[in-house]
Amino acid sequence: MKNNRLLKFQIKETDKKILRKFLIQHKFSSSQLHNLKNKGGQIYVNHKQRHFDFKMQTGDTLLIVLNYEEPSDLIEPMAGKLDVIFEDEYLLVVNKPPGLASLPAKARSSKTIANIVKYYLQEKHENASIHLVTRLDRDTSGLMVFAKNSFTHSLLDQILHSDDFQKFYLAIVYGKVDPSKGEIDLPIGIDPKAFYLRAIDHRLGKPSRTLYQTVENYENDSMLRLKLLTGRTHQIRVHLSAIGHPIIGDEMYSLKKNPRINRQALHCYQLQILHPVTKKLLKLTAPIPQDMVLLRGALKG
Repeated sequence: MKNNRLLKFQIKETDKKILRKFLIQHKFSSSQLHNLKNKGGQIYVNHKQRHFDFKMQTGDTLLIVLNYEEPSDLIEPMAGKLDVIFEDEYLLVVNKPPGLASLPAKARSSKTIANIVKYYLQEKHENASIHLVTRLDRDTSGLMVFAKNSFTHSLLDQILHSDDFQKFYLAIVYGKVDPSKGEIDLPIGIDPKAFYLRAIDHRLGKPSRTLYQTVENYENDSMLRLKLLTGRTHQIRVHLSAIGHPIIGDEMYSLKKNPRINRQALHCYQLQILHPVTKKLLKLTAPIPQDMVLLRGALKG
């Protein structure tokens, strides 16, 4: 059984030497420090238990045992198929199929990816608290990131919209986009007609930026590679619709059905993450799902 509550550091010349200052330097939030101190976390320097005011030396070995987390009852574990793309003690990255929500809605007890992940972690006797780092719309497929403890979650949150955490999508859209690559920079807010929809809103909207590049042209349509620079709800769907190239199958924003696919043709296919704990660069990819492969084939004729 892997213990995802252990963090190990070798103290370097450049590190702060007072334990508390070292932890702050290494991005422990005040709530994490509180949990370490008051909720059963433990700190060992060279195998001896120490407190926050302890002064370390260069070359010391610091072992932190994070506090135990009590999983919430709001998400019940449910068995299901999980396509694991990457996993270590700190992170779990899965490839979500279309038609499955990220998290349970308040009134729903239907199965979501979070329920399946919780079951999976419980079966492995790991911390089964759900730390969802990136979510996808129910009908968007692709890579989703879960942290295995609150410390890793907070580290990932800190880099979420930086170059250390890059998200790339593929979308098949109506028409050919001109120019073939560029940036969509339009503020997004809640649609006044329906709270679950989003719309371009120059007055109250939040800044929203998406980079796009055409990767394939078909007779009348095209496939784009998109990179999110901000993370608004429905961002790619709203942005593409706003420039006159809604995603094929996205009835909500294109206002038309497509007989060839029964959801928006949008897939989170690549993540580049500088692992916040091991500092390794992860380049993760999820293959294009079958329904988008078939749509692409049909458009190619």
